Amino acid sequence: MHTTTLSEGLRNRGWSVDTITLDCLPWVFRYLPHIVTIIGNWIYPPLGFYYKGLLTRELYKIFIERDKSDLLVFEDIYLGWNSDNPSISVLHAVWSDNLQSYNFDSDKISRLKAKEVKLINRLDHHVITVSDPYKRFLEDIHFRGFESIDLDVVELGVNTDDFTPRGHKDDFDHNRSLIYCGALEARKNIYFMLDVFSRIAAVDPLATLTIVGDGPDRDGLEKYAAQCKISVDFLGRLPHEKVLLELAKHDIYIHTASKESFSFALLEAKLSGLTTCALSSLEVPQEFIDVGLEDFDVEEWSAKILAIDARPDLKDFPDYSIDRLTEHTLSLVSM
Repeated sequence: MHTTTLSEGLRNRGWSVDTITLDCLPWVFRYLPHIVTIIGNWIYPPLGFYYKGLLTRELYKIFIERDKSDLLVFEDIYLGWNSDNPSISVLHAVWSDNLQSYNFDSDKISRLKAKEVKLINRLDHHVITVSDPYKRFLEDIHFRGFESIDLDVVELGVNTDDFTPRGHKDDFDHNRSLIYCGALEARKNIYFMLDVFSRIAAVDPLATLTIVGDGPDRDGLEKYAAQCKISVDFLGRLPHEKVLLELAKHDIYIHTASKESFSFALLEAKLSGLTTCALSSLEVPQEFIDVGLEDFDVEEWSAKILAIDARPDLKDFPDYSIDRLTEHTLSLVSM
């Protein structure tokens, strides 16, 4: 999403933009990073993710020739390298903070953290992350005890013209129409979401839950919803424009993730006029969350959602536009 929005912002300013992915490499090399991940995590877990990034970086350096006038935007610290080109690296998240689907002990995760810190500090250009809360989390908590790191913050942006939120407060229809958009994976905590909705539906049989997205947990979640005897509409993956249309049909956005560094999903739900419910301690801009929950307690979540009786007011919501994102990014690059 960041690649798409920043590319749009640069093109609006007259730039020519190329997006480089593994699909741009000769086909024989495209699967090597995935193979390295599997072998690395088998022999020396969880460093397979680290070595995957380094191999991908080297393949890009070998096969992708860049003109000296180019701006290089590395969408991952594992891919960034020092270059004569103006450059910037984006730290959306680090692997050591996204291992909820794995059972690695703390010592193994610590050795991954140490390598990530060295990666960051070896870059001679700005490394940006995507929210002030995530910057504070990384510097003060996650990498505490390791070599200090220096991060800038450029919050992400969207095309705000895509959103025409409905009216607020006075026209809330009390239907308790809930929606979630995103990956169906461990850190998104969707099984807990189904438990919460099961309690809501027991109190309000007219309540609905729609889930947009796909992922490794989908089959299990559909079976679990059937076991709980709740009706949940699993729509699968949708094009972005259809996601926005679907958001506009609902009133409440439920986000049960245990980890986030920004969350386009929460931002787009806010801009669509929905009331957003999420863990209050998520490392996201706090204006993204209308109803903050202290922990993962089914009773607390269901009670607070059942008590919602008005849509939020967006009158003073900050600027999260593509233009602001692009301008801020370019201000940190030495051209």
